[in-house]
Amino acid sequence: MSNFAHVERVTAEVGGRQITFRSKLEYRWCVWCEFRKQQGLIKEWWYEDQDSLFELQMNYRYNKAMYLPDFTILTNEDDYEIEETKGWFSSKDYTKLRLIAEQYDNEITLIFASKPNKTQYARAERLEPHIKRIIWNANRDIFTKIKHLFEV
Repeated sequence: MSNFAHVERVTAEVGGRQITFRSKLEYRWCVWCEFRKQQGLIKEWWYEDQDSLFELQMNYRYNKAMYLPDFTILTNEDDYEIEETKGWFSSKDYTKLRLIAEQYDNEITLIFASKPNKTQYARAERLEPHIKRIIWNANRDIFTKIKHLFEV
């Protein structure tokens, strides 16, 4: 398991729920989810919801793996979508998201706070045909517009 001790955890209340997030990016995305819910753009959102745990069929080296999305979104059309925030986009993350896209019907959005380095960018680009969309710079494109909503 990777060491992410340098990543600052955030505890905050969002949508009446007290949540400890693994990063500021997850916290900010959660605020964005709640904002969309209040605006009627989505019906509901969940952060690391255990009911959204996916079992993945892996290649010959591994039988199965589990994947818990950062956010599960219930759309206004009653579809469930996955929204995954990434500060660091490893090859393992790429594989899990590709397998989710292949094995399940849920739409996937991949979110970066800012444009990733060249290697991670290339990895994410390879995923584009399999997922709904990639948000390359959420800091600029979304968070600056709603920064007044952040507690932290």
